[in-house]
Amino acid sequence: MELHVNRGFTIITQQKYSIAASIVKHAALSLVCSLQPTVTLADEIWLPASETDCRVEGWSKDIKRNGLKVYSSPTTHAEVLGVLPAYVQNFSSHNFGIEFQIIGSHNGWIKITGAKDDPNRSNLSLRPTYSGTGWIPGSSVDFIIQSGIGYLHPDTKSTKVLDLQGDWLTSMGNIELVVACDGEWVLLDYSLKKRRNLQTLALRELSPKEQNASQGRAWFRGVCANQETTCETDE
Repeated sequence: MELHVNRGFTIITQQKYSIAASIVKHAALSLVCSLQPTVTLADEIWLPASETDCRVEGWSKDIKRNGLKVYSSPTTHAEVLGVLPAYVQNFSSHNFGIEFQIIGSHNGWIKITGAKDDPNRSNLSLRPTYSGTGWIPGSSVDFIIQSGIGYLHPDTKSTKVLDLQGDWLTSMGNIELVVACDGEWVLLDYSLKKRRNLQTLALRELSPKEQNASQGRAWFRGVCANQETTCETDE
């Protein structure tokens, strides 16, 4: 484990972590704006070994014209139950993705139900939308994170691996992958695009090299599925 301080950032480098039955080796770098509790070699981002139950909502960000396939189980070899229409980019108003409830996760897949289209927000005619229960890849799921604190475990008493000092994760960067969820917590792969100077409070876009170094994985609360405004949250 290495700790680097560069231009006001404290970067915790976690050399590798295990994912369920397989081990994915890579450098997981977390960018924070102040020193966090020491992360030891024994610390790992917790990943559920079995299916979880979740109580959050989100939307599809998949832009494929043919729509996003919804499967009967968390694998592309499973039966296709239906399709969610593509994410709509409205340049004159808000963008719109099909919204749904997130009720579970397993091995990088997200279990959803209750998906629905809204012509008033897509500016399109009502599109056929699978509204039952099924599975979609975590890479196709999006929401707002109204928190800038990421943890090793879905527990506020666990070690912090990211602290944006009051800024929200999705205001400062992107969700690259929804890895898992547990209750009202979500495990995310993220990357940061901006940095705030804590003295002047000015924002600066990160260079490609800095963005690459900001990539990380952590558990977050404060999920908001409102695509047009913010949500009330305890975070």
